[in-house]
Amino acid sequence: MNRWRNPTLAEELVQKTVFDAVRGKSSYKPDKGSPEQWIGGIARNNIRLEIRRRAARPSINGDLSTYIDQIDKNELPDEILEKKETSELVRKAMGRLEKKQQDVLTKKYIENLSAREIAKIMKITEKAVHNLLYRARKAFESELKLEAYTSK
Repeated sequence: MNRWRNPTLAEELVQKTVFDAVRGKSSYKPDKGSPEQWIGGIARNNIRLEIRRRAARPSINGDLSTYIDQIDKNELPDEILEKKETSELVRKAMGRLEKKQQDVLTKKYIENLSAREIAKIMKITEKAVHNLLYRARKAFESELKLEAYTSK
């Protein structure tokens, strides 16, 4: 579980490891190591297989809108479907924010600009950027909760 950043995928890998161990219990040989070592080997193999599987996937390069368009056009496995649903919630919540709040959040979290860079672009002080970011995050959080609640 501690070797994978995505908790959901980590749980799936643990489940797969347990399933593989139960299914292949007749192949366990005590003279080759302890049960913990055997199961650990199965887990490492499952992690390696998942890493290879993910590396073989084509990556999506480009800006966020291209990525979202790509998600909209392709058949969706569960993981990508969850991302699509999340992106829809985010898109709707962002759309209900004031333009200034949308701009500051986009510059900070999509364009990865510093508060100083944002201040120069928006022609406001750095302190004003921090205040605007704080208010924008709070407004976004409220809108996101509202959107998640109303979409159920």
